[in-house]
Amino acid sequence: MLELIPTGSDQVVGLHVQGKIETADFEKVIREIEDKLKLYPKLIIYAEIESFEGMSPEALWKDLKFTFQHLRDFEREAVVSDQRWLEKWSHFSNKLFSSIEVKYFHFDQKQQALEWVNL
Repeated sequence: MLELIPTGSDQVVGLHVQGKIETADFEKVIREIEDKLKLYPKLIIYAEIESFEGMSPEALWKDLKFTFQHLRDFEREAVVSDQRWLEKWSHFSNKLFSSIEVKYFHFDQKQQALEWVNL
């Protein structure tokens, strides 16, 4: 499941991930991002990831297409999780996608993550 969550800023897209991401979930997020891009030149992502059990093939395809189409539309991303592999993924993402600053936070640092995205 992928759902939108409030962050305290219209420029920040808040996401909560738990389990498997389906196409309908991802399409709702795409609509939200595209609406916000009409108002802001760049967006910020705040993602709380409790668990991640993959994506449906269609959702993965949409995600890849959307990501590469909008790669320069994001300024930074906070990843909040207690899953160690996501911390490593965040460091790798900084090297792979140099236009987006990705920073990892543990769930006990959630407030710091929200402050960082709302700078």
